[in-house]
Amino acid sequence: MLDGRYRLIEPIGAGGFGQVWKAHDPKVDRLVAVKVLTGDGSADNDRQVARFAREAAVAGGLSHPNIVTVHDFGSALQNGRQYAYLVMELLRGKPLSVVLEGGRLPLPEVLRTAACVADALGTAHQAGLTHRDIKPSNIIVRPNGTATVVDFGITKSSDARHDITTSGVLIGTPAYMAPECFSGTFDHRSDLYSLGCVLYEMITGHRPFTGTSWHLINQHLHEQPAPLLKVRPVIPPELARLVKRLLAKNPDDRPADAFEVMLALREIDRRYYDEDSPSRGPDRYVRSAVTPRIAAHGAIKGLRLLDLNPCPACASRPSADICESCQGTGEVFVETTHRVRFPPGVRTGQRLRLKGLGWPGRNGGDAGDLFVVVRIEGEARSA
Repeated sequence: MLDGRYRLIEPIGAGGFGQVWKAHDPKVDRLVAVKVLTGDGSADNDRQVARFAREAAVAGGLSHPNIVTVHDFGSALQNGRQYAYLVMELLRGKPLSVVLEGGRLPLPEVLRTAACVADALGTAHQAGLTHRDIKPSNIIVRPNGTATVVDFGITKSSDARHDITTSGVLIGTPAYMAPECFSGTFDHRSDLYSLGCVLYEMITGHRPFTGTSWHLINQHLHEQPAPLLKVRPVIPPELARLVKRLLAKNPDDRPADAFEVMLALREIDRRYYDEDSPSRGPDRYVRSAVTPRIAAHGAIKGLRLLDLNPCPACASRPSADICESCQGTGEVFVETTHRVRFPPGVRTGQRLRLKGLGWPGRNGGDAGDLFVVVRIEGEARSA
């Protein structure tokens, strides 16, 4: 029993300044997480205890579904040793750092996790708090797909009573620190840079910069990570641009605040991955050979394409049965002839764009476009 109240059950991890236990609080009959710091009487330990108390004051003053809830803080003498402890809600889920051990994440999961973190940071920043240590191990991914930010132990506050700084000591995790942090300058945009690093890692499966601490510092200060669209070409271009802005060396070039980032992430998610919202269908490409005469003078030519149409057999079957024609997808490929106008003067390799003839959209969204790549009969197939 800790402090005569909390029954420590088993260790479940280690935070920045102490060991974390699964525990039971019989007073309200609930399971909690208890972070415990062992005291040794040193000056350094006094500073850590002060940070412990500060984490309780900071996180306890924030109420947000994506920020860990703090229930209690205290100290106790046990077996002749002094312990400081922090009692928090017991979060179900895994640290994002553990999730990332399996490699890069599906893009909808990337967007939704990052939006939760941005929402939490927006609330903290509104309260005048900069987290200063946003990284995967401080983000808990919940079973319902949401994410929770933890460990406010080195948070910087606009309130001088809550600010603890050790001169000459690098505070934070170099792999995720903004360039200005290495000179001791922090503000809310530093957290946004760290979020950019986490986003990059979720998208690619690796950090934007790697190496020893001093090598990392030089990279953050002077180098650019590999472009996202080269590492993972299928990501939405809006997401690549957002991460690039978050990782800007100059804080003034980053988004204005975390809520702006949250809204951008949610809009990308809605546009590309929300199953309930209308979305535009993919474009498609076909090649078509034309005679030199058509290339020179132009003409209308029929193109035979495979289109996705509603399955006619499904309409006559009970909904419980699986349709043999479409295997339950509700759509079948049907060969259709489309009349395409080739303008005079087309060249081999030229692309004609036909709006609305691509693959169908989702939930009433517009169809994509059809791109016809021209080849003139008798010419080399260089296109």
